[in-house]
Amino acid sequence: MKKETITASIRALSDQLPSNWPLYSFVTSNPLSGLENLRFEEAISRIRKDIGIEGYPSAKAFKQAWEKGAIDRSILERQLQDRGITFSAEESLWRIQDLESQSSKSHLLGDVDRQLIKWLTVFLDEGSTEWSMPNRDSGFYKAWQSTARFDPTLPNRQIIRSLPDEPLEAIQHLTSHFGSDDLEPILKHHLFALPGWVGYIKYRIENPSDWQKAYPITMKDYLAVRLALCSMLDSDLTPSENPVKQDRKELDKLKLAWLTAMERTYQETLINQVKKQALIKPNGTKKIPDAQFVFCIDTRSERIRRAVEKAGNYETFGYAGFFGVAMEYIHPEKEIRHKSCPPILDAELNATEQVRKEDVNTFENFDYYNSLKKAIDRLIFSLKNNIPASFGYVESTGFFYALSMLVRTLAPNLFHRIKEYVSEFIGHPEYFSDIILSSQSSDNLQTINELSATEKAEIAKSAFELMGWEEFSDLVVFAGHGSQTANNPYASALDCGACAGNKGRHNARALADICNDKKVRKLLTKDYDITIPEDTLFLAAEHNTTTNHIHLFDEKVPERFAQRVKQLKNDLRTAQNYANYEQFDILDGNQKASRLEAARRASDWAETRPEWGLAGNASFIIAPRELTANLNLEARSFLHSYDWQKDSDGKKLEAILQGPMVVTQWINNHYYFATVDNEKFGSGTKVTQNVTGKYGVVQGNGGDLKFGLPLESLHEDEALLEHLPLRLTVVIYAPEQKVKSIFASNQKTLGKLIENEWIHLAVLDPQKETVRNSLWKNSETSVFG
Repeated sequence: MKKETITASIRALSDQLPSNWPLYSFVTSNPLSGLENLRFEEAISRIRKDIGIEGYPSAKAFKQAWEKGAIDRSILERQLQDRGITFSAEESLWRIQDLESQSSKSHLLGDVDRQLIKWLTVFLDEGSTEWSMPNRDSGFYKAWQSTARFDPTLPNRQIIRSLPDEPLEAIQHLTSHFGSDDLEPILKHHLFALPGWVGYIKYRIENPSDWQKAYPITMKDYLAVRLALCSMLDSDLTPSENPVKQDRKELDKLKLAWLTAMERTYQETLINQVKKQALIKPNGTKKIPDAQFVFCIDTRSERIRRAVEKAGNYETFGYAGFFGVAMEYIHPEKEIRHKSCPPILDAELNATEQVRKEDVNTFENFDYYNSLKKAIDRLIFSLKNNIPASFGYVESTGFFYALSMLVRTLAPNLFHRIKEYVSEFIGHPEYFSDIILSSQSSDNLQTINELSATEKAEIAKSAFELMGWEEFSDLVVFAGHGSQTANNPYASALDCGACAGNKGRHNARALADICNDKKVRKLLTKDYDITIPEDTLFLAAEHNTTTNHIHLFDEKVPERFAQRVKQLKNDLRTAQNYANYEQFDILDGNQKASRLEAARRASDWAETRPEWGLAGNASFIIAPRELTANLNLEARSFLHSYDWQKDSDGKKLEAILQGPMVVTQWINNHYYFATVDNEKFGSGTKVTQNVTGKYGVVQGNGGDLKFGLPLESLHEDEALLEHLPLRLTVVIYAPEQKVKSIFASNQKTLGKLIENEWIHLAVLDPQKETVRNSLWKNSETSVFG
């Protein structure tokens, strides 16, 4: 078999598998993104043949939606009739339950899987052990080859000595007695056998971190080791019969009818709300707001935006939470760098902290205590993992650990306050430094070539133009967001998806600094006709999505704004209470209960669901705020500000569709598949999860590396879903022809998502006052109102 043929097959098969993002930078992405060129139902059928997935909601989910009125009877009956199904609504649900009871799906790990997982675990470890696998710097295959020969649990170890030194040659050697027609089925079978581990390898290859650079692993390494283990354990290389024997056509047809009916019921309700709002004409002169806020398009921002607008004379905008600054942030506390922009973008900039001259003393205090903390952490790690020292360590520190456990368990709010006090005492970079942006080509971070005013002006211009923003208040706040939880392996899944699973505070700080730059403002006026009043101040902030507290980074606020900022903070506390009454289902006005519940959820290490994250997400609305300002969308909608009248050529809308819309589709599909098949696309219950290597979780003491969200992020209990799985509905307020031309010119990327029904599109045309909806057969058109 030619090497080129093997390499091409591996590459093509790898493209069909999703990347499995690490816990510390978890990104909710579409696990079937490699199959988006197929229709939604065809992609499900294709992947089911390989790994036996469930691709549609369960009968329990449909029953729950039916009982709460989330599926309209007339819409469902029409969907059943269109598909030639003669059952009534109730009969079809009973039939789904009956067919589900006949299906079975189970995958038991074999000896090859167990051995391979053992070696992957020790090779891919990212600092959780004191003793690491020898020779890791030579790559997975070579490290295994040099070490496995001493493993007494492996039979036929003499085979290792006969293997070639290079992984590609080893694959060629181990498959030499098979014909070319057998190659792809063999490689596919072994790549898809452990999709979670292979997905993480794919992530490492596509995102070469310091760990990947130091200890490289490739798909060829993985396959060479797996095929070698098959040979040593006398296991067939060829795939067995297709494990999915049941004919799923009837079940899939019924479920697709119910799913579409559930989606259309939601969609009609949403569009009717927005249509009524669109008919309301502005009454009088627009009042200048006391402050303007820019929040991420995240669904949780929908709730806090309503709360902020209710708390005072404030205007809010929606924009992708990386604020147009595609950067890697170099963290001075952890001495690491992390991507802080959407996964679909390359980080073009480095973001470093530069200490302000007037805050040197604050920095020295931070540096001292941060260095002390890291030294103590390293000492504790060594004592815990060193075999002789660990016994004495347990004896001498047991009392203090027990005391900590009691406080955390019995008084989580007290523990939270202590932790906050210590954190504030040590300080954070934003208290004493400014973010300096430089191009990624500035490899030597000691000699940084800061971005020019022209480059900064382009970043600011893009932000204001995409949001259709022209008039500025004298106080503008860019609010990134992040979550706060305890004892939660999936904490980064609750942070900002537009910042690659990291907090958005640093991007907000970067854009605020750019907009406060006088040179940048002059260029915005001169080159782009964007005039920012001279006395306008831009501030950065962070929205804590667990507690709904909005923290202003106001260390450099001029004296003339001191009273305004004080009032703003009071109003933001009021907004926090408004949001918490809704989020935690607390009686309006009970501020003490609101604060205590928020603090408990952020600090209680026994809390399995400190917040729901983006559970319930169902739509993405691209429109001016006036279209949604008076609507309670129940934190189910991504909201991006956009004014079609300020976008004559459609380029701004195209940028929103190519960027934020694709990211929201990833998030929506991830939640969808993690809900309909949590075994394959989620991570099971948190109760039995174990973190491995700092990058992933497994269930129990081993098995495939888990892909996505835990059950507790999607379910209230075993029977009741918090997230009803719907495909994303994208609502655009713009002329229909403009939208059509954008999708036509991006047919291979955006167009396929609509045609293949990965998302649904509804266009509200403000000129014709009509709605065109991709979910409605024959593209029916209805008039506003």
